[in-house]
Amino acid sequence: MLCVVFLAALLINAPAGQEPKAKAAEADAPAAPALGDRVVLRDGQEVLGLVTSTAAGPRVGFDMLVRREWAEAHVPEHAARWARNAATMTKPTLAERRRRLEAWRAERANAVGGADRVVAWIDSELKRMDDPASLDAPLLAVRIPRDGSRSAERGTDAGRRMLALGWLAGLTDVEDKSPAEIRDALEGRGFDLEGAEVPSLDRLLPIVAEPEAKWYARRAATELAVETGRRFIRYNSLLLPDPTDGQPLGAKLDPSMILNDIGRLLDPNAGAVDPLAPALEQIAAQGGTGAVVTALQMAPDLSRVAVEVALWVRGPRGWGVYGSRNAVVRPEDVEPGAAAGIAQDPQIQSVFNIAESLGLGAVTADMKERSLRIGAATSRALSLARSAFTQEMNALAFPVLEPTTTPEKPPAAPGP
Repeated sequence: MLCVVFLAALLINAPAGQEPKAKAAEADAPAAPALGDRVVLRDGQEVLGLVTSTAAGPRVGFDMLVRREWAEAHVPEHAARWARNAATMTKPTLAERRRRLEAWRAERANAVGGADRVVAWIDSELKRMDDPASLDAPLLAVRIPRDGSRSAERGTDAGRRMLALGWLAGLTDVEDKSPAEIRDALEGRGFDLEGAEVPSLDRLLPIVAEPEAKWYARRAATELAVETGRRFIRYNSLLLPDPTDGQPLGAKLDPSMILNDIGRLLDPNAGAVDPLAPALEQIAAQGGTGAVVTALQMAPDLSRVAVEVALWVRGPRGWGVYGSRNAVVRPEDVEPGAAAGIAQDPQIQSVFNIAESLGLGAVTADMKERSLRIGAATSRALSLARSAFTQEMNALAFPVLEPTTTPEKPPAAPGP
């Protein structure tokens, strides 16, 4: 539990007593679709998919995603043109992707040796690139030009998310099924339907050109999906291994494990050396290219807690932060019973005992109350920042941990 670490540090240092909406459709536009978005093209044909531009309609050009098989069945002439455009745009990027994959494989194989899931995925990807037919991505990125449509209707957030999840699950004819049918199918496969975010669909799209910085970020995010020991918690001059790294959900942190690290907070020379630098050097020596650092900051007056979760990436020019997600929470922002729930945790009582055993004096009721409230705020801030960060990591990482998904096949016709 990360608030255990934060509460311990707090007790040691605490003073005694202190999305734009799309344009409206035209009057004669059809009703919004149950799943995804509906665009009526200039020739009157309807296209179902996901509009990716913030504004869409006859007066602006916009982009959307359409499932290839659906387009071929419902708007074949447009589908053929969209596919030709996709093939033309993809060709220049394939050589660069192959070169990057081969370089990554050589470095990774040399660093880890033996069987490795990342190397296995790279091998399968290189093999897939040898088959031109396999490069026909399930989704087409379509550009609707200005005056190329009569109307564009955006669906509900829930319907858009459900359509995207249906595509990821490989459901057949997802655009033509009812929301109830798709919901049942997705829930049966364990998909989380809550929320309004559309998940990343990169793996279903054609290979596109990417800047070097994003490529190395993809490498780092992918390796972090299978590596442990590369996630850290940072508070002031203290750097701790992230207790959730490689552990099952809900894993507990033994307070005795952090006694030596907490002691460093009492060392006046502890801040003279950045503890992150040697940790990153060790990862680099092992051939790693990524690290996740969760930094905690508390206002001196205990009025708020700030959490930043950052992806550190090692590229040709050394280590640097590629991106981060932040959250700030005040103690009064958390639910009324949150602090009381934390107080019941045996580990929290252990931390209070540790503070007293270090010679810091008795933990007063006021100190305990403030510590519990700031602990609850810390837990909330961590949850918010990590949720957003995990979505970004999932979008960056290649699917090395996921089995290949094949679309559903209709049941065979009964025999005579």
